[in-house]
Amino acid sequence: MFLVIPRLHTASAEALNADTQKSERNYRKTKTGEGALTQKMLEACIKLKTEIDEEFEKISAAKEEFDRFTNEIKEFAGELKKSKEQLDKKAEKSIDEHNSQVDLYNQKVEKLKNMENAYNEKSGLYKEKAARLEKECSGQSYYEDDYDAAVKKTGKTL
Repeated sequence: MFLVIPRLHTASAEALNADTQKSERNYRKTKTGEGALTQKMLEACIKLKTEIDEEFEKISAAKEEFDRFTNEIKEFAGELKKSKEQLDKKAEKSIDEHNSQVDLYNQKVEKLKNMENAYNEKSGLYKEKAARLEKECSGQSYYEDDYDAAVKKTGKTL
């Protein structure tokens, strides 16, 4: 008869892909020893939330303008297609008019690309701030008096 002894494994932070970096934040201690957000942390959370709300409004407005301009370009493309089909090959004036419309169309497409790049940049900033708010503020403990003081100081809420 053989006795099989199970091997013990020690869990390491690296093996568990755990974050081993200590937080640079200094939390307020609670009765249970857990950390709670301080008033300054709450103020920073409120400020971040306000920035996110403002970014969202800008992004929404940019999206509406982008969609409107996209539709305008689609309509313009349809008009150009019809214009080209009806183009009188012998009339130099018709060709020049069509070419100037094509140039205008190309300018609008370039403007649309720039609008899209600006929109994507705003969206990226919004996503970064939202992720930071989620990580640093959401689900965190805090004392009600600290929150009330932060709201009073900033004039805004979470």
